[in-house]
Amino acid sequence: MEKVKTIGIIGAGLSGLVTAKTCLEYGYDIKLFEKDTELGGVWASSRRYPGLTPQNTKDTYCFSDFPMPKHYPEWPSGQQVQAYLSDYAKKFNVFPAIQFSHEITDASFQDNKWTITGKNNDTAFKIQTDFLIICNGTFSDPFIPDLQGMDSFINSGGEIFHSTQFHSTETSKDKRLVVVGYGKSASDLITAASETAKSSLLVFREPKWKIPRYVKGINMKYLLLNRLGEAFIKPSDQHNKLEQFINKAGISRRMLSFLEKYCTRKQMLTALNLVPTSTIKEQAFGEITLETPLFFEKISSGIIATKQGEIIAFNGRQVIFSNGEQMESDMIVFAAGFKQTIPFLSDALVEKFTDSDGNYILYHHILPAGVPALAFVGYNSSIQSPISSEFAALWVCEYLKGRITRPTESQIFQEGTAFIKWRSKFRPNGASRGLSTMPGTIHHVDMLLRDMNAALPFTALIADWLITINPTRYKKIREKIIKRN
Repeated sequence: MEKVKTIGIIGAGLSGLVTAKTCLEYGYDIKLFEKDTELGGVWASSRRYPGLTPQNTKDTYCFSDFPMPKHYPEWPSGQQVQAYLSDYAKKFNVFPAIQFSHEITDASFQDNKWTITGKNNDTAFKIQTDFLIICNGTFSDPFIPDLQGMDSFINSGGEIFHSTQFHSTETSKDKRLVVVGYGKSASDLITAASETAKSSLLVFREPKWKIPRYVKGINMKYLLLNRLGEAFIKPSDQHNKLEQFINKAGISRRMLSFLEKYCTRKQMLTALNLVPTSTIKEQAFGEITLETPLFFEKISSGIIATKQGEIIAFNGRQVIFSNGEQMESDMIVFAAGFKQTIPFLSDALVEKFTDSDGNYILYHHILPAGVPALAFVGYNSSIQSPISSEFAALWVCEYLKGRITRPTESQIFQEGTAFIKWRSKFRPNGASRGLSTMPGTIHHVDMLLRDMNAALPFTALIADWLITINPTRYKKIREKIIKRN
C-alpha cells in the first residue's frame, strides 16, 4: 500500500470519535465528516428517544482512557452518554477535525486516492484523501417497512415514526399509540410514552428474553458482562480450554436455566403469555436486551397492551394485523431495526465486498475485500461497542503503519464467508449483515490484540473473568502498542 498521510473518516458517533482520536495519536491528517449538527450517532438529541439508556453499566460502557463520570447513574441516560462523548472529543482535541453538517454523497477511489464529495447545507465540497474509514455504523439508516395503505393512514391524519424520530413523550400525548418491536428501543419507548398516550399497544413477532438489572439483588454486570458470562453464551467453536470445561461441566447450562426461570417468575411471563420459545443462549446473538424498568409492570396492569403478530396493512386509521384483526390508531412507531447501507459508495464498489445476499465480506470485521484503501470501524458492533471500536481503530492504525500485514484476497474471502456461514447458523434473524460480534465480543478483541502482538496482563484478565469487563483495564496495553509508533 502507498504511504498514507491523509485519512477521511465518515460518522462522528462513538466509533468515529475513537477512530479520529486514534488516528491523531498516530500523526495522521484527518477529516471527520458528520452529516448532523452534533456528534453522538444514536446518542445525539436528533436521534434518541425518551428513555434511551445503554444496555451496559457506566463502568463497562466507556473508552479505556476515559471512564464515565462517577456521578453518573449506573445506567446513564442517552443525554449523559452524548455529553460523555462530547467531553471525550474535547479532551482529546477531536473537535477541530469534525466537519459538522457535511453529508457525503459520493466517495470514489481512483489512482490511489479517495475523492470525497458532499454538501454542507447548500454548499458543495470535494476533498481527496489517501485512506477512508467508514464509521457510520450498523444503526444509521432507520427501517420502516413499506406497507399497503400506509399513505391512507397518513392522509387520514395518522402519524408514522421510526423510534429515532420520536424525541418527546409530548408527541404521543392523548394518542392511540402502537409501537412495533420487542427490542430495547421498543420497550424503552412504549414505557415512557405510555405516560402520556391515550392507549399503548406493543406489536411484536415473538417475545425475547429481557435481563433484569438486578438478579436476586446482584447487578447483572457480575453475571453477564464479564468473560465468564461470555463463556456461558458464546458458541462452542469459540471456546478455549477453560470455557470448554465450564460448558462441559454443566455450569453454563445451570446458570442460564436459573436465569430463565428467574426471569419467567419475576417478570410474570407465563401470566402475560410472554415466555420466549427459544433459550437465552439461542438469543445471545443480539436479541437479548436489558429489561426496561416498569415495562412488565405496565403490561400486567393493562397500561400497555400486547399483540403477537405483525401489521400487514392500513385502511385509513384502521391498522390491519396478520391475524385479521383491525383497530384504530393515531400513531405508529417502528422500533424494529435499521437497514445497513453505504449510500455514498457506488454499487460496483460495494459489490466487491458483498456476497449474493448482500452480506459484507470483511476481514476481522474491518478490512473489505477488493478495496485496499478502505476500512470499517464500528461494524464489529457489540454490547461492548466502546472497547470493540477502540481496538478496531487501533488495529487499523497499526495496519497502516505496516505492523500488520494485509491479508490476501483469498484470506479475506475465506474468513469473511466463514463468519457469514457461522452467523447464518447461529443468528439467522440478525439484521446487521453478519457483522455483529455478539456474544463473542472479547473473543474478537483478543484476536485483534494477538495481531498486534499484545495481550492483557494476567491480573487484568482475572478481573475480566470474575468481576466485569472494564475497558480501563485495557489502557496500559493500548498505550504500550501506541508507543511503538
